[in-house]
Amino acid sequence: MTIFIKSKLLIDGTGREPIENGIVVVEDNRIVELGDSNSIEIPLDSEIIDCSEEIVLPGLIDSHLHAGEDSNREESVLGQHEKPDALRALRGYLSLQKDIKAGVTTVRLLGDGKGCIDKIIRDAINSGEITGPRVLAAVQAIRPTHGTGGQIGVAADGVDQVRYYTRKAISLGADVIKLFVSNISRGETYLDYLRGDLTGVPAFTKDEIAVAVEEAHRAGLKVAVHCIGGQALRWSLEAGVDSIEHGNLIEEDDIPLFLSTGAFLSDPNLHLFFDKKIGFESEGNKTHKWDDLPKWWHEKVRKSREQTRRVMSKALKAGVKFALATDLNHGGLWKEAKYFVEEIGASPMEAILAITKNGAENCGLEKEIGTLEKGKLADIISVKGNPLENIENLKNVSLVMKDGVIIK
Repeated sequence: MTIFIKSKLLIDGTGREPIENGIVVVEDNRIVELGDSNSIEIPLDSEIIDCSEEIVLPGLIDSHLHAGEDSNREESVLGQHEKPDALRALRGYLSLQKDIKAGVTTVRLLGDGKGCIDKIIRDAINSGEITGPRVLAAVQAIRPTHGTGGQIGVAADGVDQVRYYTRKAISLGADVIKLFVSNISRGETYLDYLRGDLTGVPAFTKDEIAVAVEEAHRAGLKVAVHCIGGQALRWSLEAGVDSIEHGNLIEEDDIPLFLSTGAFLSDPNLHLFFDKKIGFESEGNKTHKWDDLPKWWHEKVRKSREQTRRVMSKALKAGVKFALATDLNHGGLWKEAKYFVEEIGASPMEAILAITKNGAENCGLEKEIGTLEKGKLADIISVKGNPLENIENLKNVSLVMKDGVIIK
């Protein structure tokens, strides 16, 4: 079946100039042609999706997400982590519905506990039992015993254990290997966790990171690492990881290493530092209750925010590749694009590429999705209002098509 999608403006996600009165031609689940209304003839009695008053773009890609938790719930993240896996899987399905209705057609789930609910959700979507975005799953994230992510990762200490658990994740069907390489918890309380957060102290050794990269790359998988900055970031890039997740304490001296390795800076969690409703300092944050937390935590957040704004702006200008994501803020990818423009200094087009083309490359899916080009899968959305004029228009999603199927 052939479908013609009309648009007021077609942004193909390649970075090229948009096409006025653009048309995308979809046959089955692939894009077979695109161009302006003067170059594409629509036969009589054709099936037409009329978005002629809207802006058409590639489906959005969230390259760092956790299904079982949602920061918009009236419950702390820790409380959500501790729920039974069956409930977390059900909640994950509901949260992913929010994502796909917000135009996110592909997600990368980077750690959802020992019950492998990310794999369960992925497989159920792939089999057609449930609907949802395309899912890449880490299946089992890997952390050291004293590291962060105790609820969502398996503990591995020493090169041999890291090798074993990397192979274990591969054997369970992982699409990506996730490591927690920074943040150390010296104790079991929440304040102990915060003391270890927003630092560049390595949790894994360089050899432990390297062996995970070796095993993953030999199996054809990418490696994404939770890493805030410092020596942990440099060791990770030197070991050949494919993406640094968060990187809020990136330093100017790290920029050349990003450029030489080609690694992505993924999920800088901009909403946590800049959003007044759900950020670290907001009253709506159920996990980090700002007024109840000590001054040393306030200072860590403020330092990280300033470093995020200052150094990431320089990294962007230097050519470091960014892929935006939401972590736990389901349905909020448009906010990351908003703060990427307002706080980091990206152009609206750069923000769009960071949630389409760059997201696809970060996930290793650039040959299939991320741009609207002939031969690629038909992941297509439309929004009301031009995001090149106001990036917040990305929240006004009208059409969602995934793999040639209309979802919304």
